[in-house]
Amino acid sequence: MAVRDFISRGMIEGEPELLERGRCIFRQGEEVSAFYLVTQGSVALADQAAGIDEQVIAPPDFLLGITDLLNDTYSFTAYTLEHTELIRIDKEAVQRALHENPMIRLYLLKMMSWEASLTKTAFE
Repeated sequence: MAVRDFISRGMIEGEPELLERGRCIFRQGEEVSAFYLVTQGSVALADQAAGIDEQVIAPPDFLLGITDLLNDTYSFTAYTLEHTELIRIDKEAVQRALHENPMIRLYLLKMMSWEASLTKTAFE
């Protein structure tokens, strides 16, 4: 089961967003307020602290920013490389779902681990 399934079943609340090429999704250092399910398109990650400009990611159902669930601020900047479809999920909705459903908790922990390895590789 994927995050999109959790949303369609009403287990997590999310709102669709469409962003054109070059739009910032969130910036490094901003308060973590939401996570974004990339459903179509490409997103670049940038780490200004490390001076690394971008790493393209575009896997289906990639939950962007989930590595910062336990942080106060985003650890990187994310922006679109093309027309991109996302589902915005408020941080509070994710935290609620984690407490209410062990299946979601397990899935999101797996996503956190997977994204952490991807972003670490991107910034090495």
